[in-house]
Amino acid sequence: MAISGLHHIVLFCADTERSRDFYKALGFAYLRGYERMHWFASGSAAGDAELMLHPADPGQKAGLPVIHFATPDVDALFTQALAAGLQPLDHQNPGTPLTGPVLRPWGDREFELVDPDGQWLAFTQSG
Repeated sequence: MAISGLHHIVLFCADTERSRDFYKALGFAYLRGYERMHWFASGSAAGDAELMLHPADPGQKAGLPVIHFATPDVDALFTQALAAGLQPLDHQNPGTPLTGPVLRPWGDREFELVDPDGQWLAFTQSG
């Protein structure tokens, strides 16, 4: 199976510190932070998907999500996407063709796709 579950959902926020306080007040368990990004547990079991708060870029509409799906083999899924004629992307390097999944500074290996309706999806290596 290529997709093993939900890895995390990214919410783009105008003020991640204010949003962090909001989710803490709701009882979400804070996991970690990195350069104004914040991660929360979305459940109580190890391996549950996470909620990530990400600063919205200037001019970007806050509130649009990116859904990250977990995959046990991100390289195989990347190859499958290419074979299907899809164009993997990297939001950090727009317009640059990918030759493989990217390694993020916080440790995730992933690639992204945009579906026919403009939904942004990411596929992240899991366990």
